[in-house]
Amino acid sequence: MALNFQFYQKTKVLVGAGAVKQLGELADLIGGRKALVVADPGITAAGIAQKVLDVLKDSGMEAVLFDGNEPNPPITACEKGYEVCQREKCDYVIGVGGGSNLDCAKGINILRFNQGPLIQYANMAKPFDVGSGLIMIPTTSGTGSEMSDGAILSDENHIKQNFIADSAFADYAILDPELMTGMPPQLTAFTGLDALAHALESVTGTLSNPYLEFVCEQTVRDIARYLPRAVADGNDLKAREKMAVASNIGGFELVYGHTCAGHSIAQTVGAFFNVPHGAACGYVTPWITEYNAAAVPETVRTMMEAMGLVFDGTESPVEIGAKSRDFLLDFVYNKCKVPPLAEAFPDYDESRFEECAAACRSEFFQQFNPRRMSKDDCLEIIRKMYAYAV
Repeated sequence: MALNFQFYQKTKVLVGAGAVKQLGELADLIGGRKALVVADPGITAAGIAQKVLDVLKDSGMEAVLFDGNEPNPPITACEKGYEVCQREKCDYVIGVGGGSNLDCAKGINILRFNQGPLIQYANMAKPFDVGSGLIMIPTTSGTGSEMSDGAILSDENHIKQNFIADSAFADYAILDPELMTGMPPQLTAFTGLDALAHALESVTGTLSNPYLEFVCEQTVRDIARYLPRAVADGNDLKAREKMAVASNIGGFELVYGHTCAGHSIAQTVGAFFNVPHGAACGYVTPWITEYNAAAVPETVRTMMEAMGLVFDGTESPVEIGAKSRDFLLDFVYNKCKVPPLAEAFPDYDESRFEECAAACRSEFFQQFNPRRMSKDDCLEIIRKMYAYAV
């Protein structure tokens, strides 16, 4: 029987305002000679990619920029990035930006050590090896990709595929809240709600363990306190740092608890109707928490109490679910100032809801849900997500 360790983390983390200035020293530590810096046009336009390149240059390090990534990172972007990496003879990879860029960097790094095509390693269909040489610099506080053991990449049909393996960890991560102050309020909210979803789904799923219970409780407590602050004032460095750490620990939580049906629905809705991942997670979280409370009421109650919800101790599992749903709806829409889904992302087609629900039911992370879902269960939640208005 294989040993199932429940507490281990490979990635070493530097955290604090100005921490990115230590990148050159870190590159020297790993013996890097030339970096491939993975970003996207937005990160380049914001000047963040150049800050990273300047730190490396000032440290006497060579680097080349690949900023051809895009939201919901396609496998093709990873393949293009790998071509640049190979052509330029880069010997380590730095991901800079939100989860899309970090996941793209992971995909590129997989190809550095494994024969393509990349799609053959999706959903654990084929094992892969990843050597050292991966540094992550997140500029949002949501995905926790810098700490997780995998990446989510879109195939040619825009369906999200999961690339998960112990060998997919980054070696190092740098959390610098100063790089996050430029995030607009809505993006701050959506990415933070992604981190909240990671904590709630990890601890309520079938892979939960005592360590997850411990860290998830503190994660949701900090998100409840600091995410509204970060949304209200993007220059609040204390809130930014707290959310960066919460997101980072959320990535750790993914290693052990993964996620469950909330992410199945969020990823599928995102693929079908072009909803950014963090946003989809935020919209589904109240409903999937209510659904799963019937199976794990005590866990849900503990997490909601950490966020500030008060129970009188007499509630049934159904009542715990209903109170949690209402509390989370208030948190998402009122405290985090998120607009209704149908208003924010109107590119959807109700005639495809049943098709989307069927895809949700068979999505990879459903296997970890504490309560089995039917297609109709998924369909009901999708309809509620789109129908809800403040």
